[in-house]
Amino acid sequence: MIELAIGVVLGGMVSWIVSHTYYKKSSTEIPDWAKPIIEKLPNNKPTKDQLLKLFEEELISGNIRPDPILGYVACPKCKANATDFESTVVGNNDHTIVIKTCPHCGWSEDTEV
Repeated sequence: MIELAIGVVLGGMVSWIVSHTYYKKSSTEIPDWAKPIIEKLPNNKPTKDQLLKLFEEELISGNIRPDPILGYVACPKCKANATDFESTVVGNNDHTIVIKTCPHCGWSEDTEV
């Protein structure tokens, strides 16, 4: 009888942990840049080529604007739109470094231009 009670409690805990984990993953807010693509997705699972075509169409239409220096569409850390990035330029005509920073989470990356 005790084994049954322990099994029910442990089974319930494992079930809750799994459900909670998937709930947290599914409750992630969709970034603004991805909404136009998601709205055009077919009802069935799209192929890789279909996804690339949708992304390309949104790039051409100007609905998605990647960062001109790094090429990111969104912050790799917090998924904020790349149009929010702040730029800092360091150097001179011979050696210039651009530092892009996300104001939302503090992520930054630099590149030489």
